[in-house]
Order: sequence, then structure tokens, then C-alpha cells
Amino acid sequence: MYIYQSPISPKLKDNKFAIYHGRTRFLLALFILILAISAGRFFYLQIIKGEELKNLREQNINDFEYIYPKRGRIVSKDGVVLAEDRKIYSIAIDLEQKPSEQSIQTFAKIFADRISFDLIKSKVEQSLKSRRSEVALTKIGQEELAKFLVRGDDLTGFSIIEDYERQYDPHPSFFHVLGHMGYLTQSDAKHFSTEIKNYDPKLWRKVGKSGIERVYEKELQGQHGKKFFQRNARGDKRIITNEEPFSEGNEIRISIDYEAQKLAYELMQGNKGSIVVIDLEDFSIPVAISTPSISANDLKGISSSQYQELLNDSSRPLFNRAFMGLYPPGSSIKPLFATFALSNSYTNWDETIFDDGFFRFEEEERVFNAWKEGGHGYTDLNKALVESSNPFFMNLSVKYEKYKFVELLKSSSFGSKLCEDCYPHQYSPLIDDVWKRRNFGKDLFKGDFINLGIGQGYMLTTPLHLSLIAGMLASKGNYKLPYLARRNDLDFSIDVEILESDWVRLNQALIDVVYSSNGTGYRISPGNLNLAGKSGTAQVVDINSREEYDEVRKNINLRDHAIFIGYAPFDDPRYSIAVIVENGESGGRVAGPIARDVLKELLK
Repeated sequence: MYIYQSPISPKLKDNKFAIYHGRTRFLLALFILILAISAGRFFYLQIIKGEELKNLREQNINDFEYIYPKRGRIVSKDGVVLAEDRKIYSIAIDLEQKPSEQSIQTFAKIFADRISFDLIKSKVEQSLKSRRSEVALTKIGQEELAKFLVRGDDLTGFSIIEDYERQYDPHPSFFHVLGHMGYLTQSDAKHFSTEIKNYDPKLWRKVGKSGIERVYEKELQGQHGKKFFQRNARGDKRIITNEEPFSEGNEIRISIDYEAQKLAYELMQGNKGSIVVIDLEDFSIPVAISTPSISANDLKGISSSQYQELLNDSSRPLFNRAFMGLYPPGSSIKPLFATFALSNSYTNWDETIFDDGFFRFEEEERVFNAWKEGGHGYTDLNKALVESSNPFFMNLSVKYEKYKFVELLKSSSFGSKLCEDCYPHQYSPLIDDVWKRRNFGKDLFKGDFINLGIGQGYMLTTPLHLSLIAGMLASKGNYKLPYLARRNDLDFSIDVEILESDWVRLNQALIDVVYSSNGTGYRISPGNLNLAGKSGTAQVVDINSREEYDEVRKNINLRDHAIFIGYAPFDDPRYSIAVIVENGESGGRVAGPIARDVLKELLK
């Protein structure tokens, strides 16, 4: 059978060839392009990014974690441990070991008081979602650890995690000196980066927030180690391959006397205030308490709302009154001003005025009431100190030359840091023209010195500073800066020049304050303590008349603060002390006996 085939025209044949040839060239070009892209990608990954990718691959296999060192202990002068890291244990589930439901139920029964079966299941489910293989369940003590170990065969899939937790002596007297720990903040990181060389904030979870814990963070924290291990594709730890050693933190011994510190706190009987003692042999601080207070242990694990409640508490238990509280020194400052008056010939031991209970400042047509109705009669410097005559010292104060008075304050450490390792720390303000202009827009004038001369008005001091002033008087004007752990060997002296006989008479006057029947501290009854000192009352509010004062003092929060400063033994001074009882009214009757009992404990 013959089938007719139409002949293909040359033109159509050429078109088909051209199409075929075009497609081939397109495919070839596409192939070359893909090959070029692949080659470029290969070059980029292998050559340019090769080292980086290699490192990433290795990180996926090899990893490390930091070993946190044990923080250094803080111990008292007499060797009692006040703060230390103690080992704690947590129980975790290792999901790689696939713990059975029965094992989980057994665990929940053993530790029913701490965690429930449902809570464990919830934690496991959350961990599975986040692809974590280890689930921390609960912290346990030694007794509970023993329970766990006894039932170990029934608790497959569970493991023990060891860690450290800061523990403090539970007595509240130590809180403000020791300070406390807290989670690292940006502010902390900024602070420590300037204080500690090569400080890496990423390494630390908690740091010292106050007190010795903060000041000696570098010494206490120790040096991290490293633990190297391998991970599987899921990121789970496999084999520990190596370790870099770590070093524990250094022990810090502070000057606090354990028993005297606790006694001082108890003697305050819950009243707000402070006691600070300085050892005049080296100017260390054996006692520094602020009341009320808490134990640093009470801050562990509390919520932000609970912490806020402590901050808002009207008694301010977190506030360090010993180093931060500012109080008018009242009459306790008069012995210092007596040395100033003698040095500048504003008075002498023989000069007498008549104290009728008032001081009349004619220049400003003002009348100032004294604390004793009717006054003290004819009064010299000795009597003015023993019986605490305000008019005598007011009369002196209007004679003061401003620049000389400011120099006395400067040389007595007003306006400067008193202690290198007391934290937080407040300066006693230096009252001069600069200070007054900054606060009131005008310079000091004569009338200001009337109140300043009796430790009132603008004058404010910390309990630490008052104890140091007592130490200055006991050491005939010479002193060092107080410390808790690190001694400062710089020598200082107050800006006065008086004879040895003046120091003897001043010392005798301060003895008479306590032992004379007319002395404001006679109620202290020191016995054989050989105590010298000066009592004081500091007004909380300005009161113009005695009738008004009697009315105002009905409000306990507006009553005068009770103050006593002193030193013992007066024939060879070893300790100086300052006691402030807020709203206690009488320095001799309230603050003085507390000082007596604390010094007896230290000198026994």
C-alpha cells in the first residue's frame, strides 16, 4: 500500500532546527549558570566561610560550662563564721534516661511536702517542648538527700545537682555590716567593671549588693573553672572531656566582736537607732549596729512585692543607720567645740557667764531658750560641759570666725569619707558658705552659729562620725579613719592647738559628766568602768517655748533623740562609743546605760 507523504519544505525544516538548537543553547546556559552558582557557593562556604563553619561544627560537638567557685567566708574578729557558701542539692529528671511513670509517682510520694505528681508532669512536658533533657525539680537538704539515696533503685531517671547557697548568721545585728547578695543588674556590672580588673559580668549570677559582700566582691568571688563536654544533635550533654581548675574566694576577717555586736543590738530593745564602737588601738570597728534590722537569710527567695514592703516599712529595717543615718549631734558635740574655743582664745577655763536659761542675741533681736528652766547660774567652761549649758556655748558661738570654724569641721572629717569599707556610707555634711548657698541660696551668718554651736540647726552627723569624734577627744585630737577589714594607716588630727593641761581638764570634765551628781550622765552609774563622755539630746523639730515643747512631745515621733558619746577607760582609752536612740529624749538616762553595758562587754 502506498502512502503519500508530503514533502517538508526546506524552510520549515530550518525553523524546527533553529528552535531545537535554541532550546539546547538555553538549557546549556542554564546548566552552566547553575554550575557557576554552585561552584561560587561551594567556594564561599569552603574557602571564605570555611573556618567559621568548621568552628560552628566543632561547637555543635564540643561545648563547655563554667564551674562556679565557692564564695569566700566572712568571719568575725574572734573567728565566728558570719557568712559562708553551703552546699545545697537539687533533684532533677534526666529525660534521656526515660524515667517511668511509676518512678515519678514514687518520687512524688517521698517528697509530697515539696512537689506534686501533676507539677512534675507539667515540668516534664514543658521541657520536652523546649527540647531540654534535664528538668530541675526541687531543692533538698541533707535529710531529704538521705531519703533519695535510700530509694535510689526505685528512682531511675533522677539525678542530684550540687550547688552553693549563701548562708548568714541569723542574728539581725549583722545584716547591715555584712550586707547581702542579689542578682546582677546593669548598674552592678557597671560598678564592678571599674572596680575589678578584667571583670566579666556574664560569669556572675549574683553579686554583693551592700556591706562587706559588696566592698570585697573581688576577694570573695573566687575564680571560675571550666567543664568541657560533648553534645549530641539534640544539644544534650554526653561525655565530660576535660576540666579547668577553679579557685575558691578568699576569707575576709572583719573587726566585729561577735558577742558584743549581738549584745548591743539586744540592748536597744527594739528602739530605732544605732551603736558604733571604735577600737582606739587601731581604729577598727568592733560594734556597728542599726536597729531595727533583719537577717540577710530573710531576703533569699522573697518576691519583689515582699521586698517593696520592707522598703516601705516605717521602721526602715533595711536602712543602715550606723553609716547612713544623719542626726543633729546636740550637746555631744560641745567637747569638740570647747577645744576649738580654747585653741582660738574665745574662752578659757576661768571665764564665767550668768546662765539664766536664755541667750539673747541682740544683733538679730532674738531670744533662745535653754533646756533647763532658770538656767545654771554662774557658769564656766567646766560647768558648761558637766551640766550642758546651752547659753554658755551660744555665747561662744557668736565669737567664732567663720573660716576657722569651717577648718575645724574639715579637720574633724566633716564633708569627707570616714571609712573605706563601710558600705553604704554617708558623709556628715560640711556646713560652709558653699553648702548653704547650694541649699538656701545665701551665705552663713552670725545667727547660724548660735544653733551650730550647740549641735543643732544645720549640723548633722552619722553615729560612726560621733564615735570617731569621741575617739578624737580620747586621743587628744589625733585619729585614723575607722575600718571593718582593711586598715588605713593615714594619720589625721583636728585643727586645734591647746596645752596638755587643757586636755587633762577636758578629760576631767567628761569624767565629771558621768560621775558628778550634777553631771548630765550621772544616771549611767558606770561603777568601775572608768567611763568619760558627754550626753546629748537632739531636737527633731524646732520648738520656741517650753509650753509648746510639752505639747509636742506627746507625739513619740517628735520627741528628742537620746545621744551619748564617750570612751573608756578614761585613764588609758581603749574604746570610743556613740549611742543614738531615736526619740529616746534623754541621752544620760537612755543612751548612756546602753553605752556602759556595751563597753563592759568589750573590756571584760
